[in-house]
Amino acid sequence: MRKFTIFLALGALFLSTIGCTFSVIGKVFSLKGLTPAPVAGNVQRGEHLFKKGQDKAPPCLTCHPLQPGVFALGPSLKGIYERASSRVPGLSADGYLHQSIIEPHAYIVPGFRPIMYPDYGKHLGEQDIADLIAYLRTF
Repeated sequence: MRKFTIFLALGALFLSTIGCTFSVIGKVFSLKGLTPAPVAGNVQRGEHLFKKGQDKAPPCLTCHPLQPGVFALGPSLKGIYERASSRVPGLSADGYLHQSIIEPHAYIVPGFRPIMYPDYGKHLGEQDIADLIAYLRTF
């Protein structure tokens, strides 16, 4: 274990000297079954991402209404954080929302089609996703 820790420390030092960010290191950890510390979300930034999108990623508001009972392409997100923990066995509310953003076809809400934009994971970093989840907690 000590050799592994030294290896990771040296790898982090190497990556930082060549200009790589620690988000790359976090992705390496997650590939090895280790998870980096959770990222704290910013509600205001999450609201901006929800309503405006980012880069080529469309805004969530395009398909997801915030009012219950309103017809839209995607389900209403009013009260989503409360429902999220019971959607997929074994996933917390945060885990479900994270999965829904980066792997939108992993679970499809009954009555809806699998048409959610599939590439949010390519355009949004972990901080962006944490910001969106922080905003979704406010509904």
